[in-house]
Amino acid sequence: MKANTIIVSFNNGSVPPQYAYRYQIVFSEQDGNADLKLFRGYDADEKMIVSEQRKFNTEIFLQLLSLISKIEDSVKDPAMVGGSQRMIEVNARKIMIEPNDDFGISLFNRFLYLYHPDFINQINSNLNL
Repeated sequence: MKANTIIVSFNNGSVPPQYAYRYQIVFSEQDGNADLKLFRGYDADEKMIVSEQRKFNTEIFLQLLSLISKIEDSVKDPAMVGGSQRMIEVNARKIMIEPNDDFGISLFNRFLYLYHPDFINQINSNLNL
């Protein structure tokens, strides 16, 4: 049986360069590790400001994985544009989370919580250094 890999990524959209950031968390079912990388800036000027690894609960990971198929059924108006970009990639299959997809955003946030229960404060403290 193939072990699953899930990448959860966020890009805060088009904001002035000093406020631009993105992160990605790679969850590997095989070793139970999640790797976080946090970047500040845009493309050529981008700088990695955090790279760390944590263990995660694989049982909860599998429960969340079983819910991913419901994301595609939850989008009501895919024509909506703008806002921050959220994506969940499952074994190289990319799923964009639309801004009005409450279920998708909730599931995305549950992956952040799986990585660290106080994830947003962790990100903000690293961005505000």
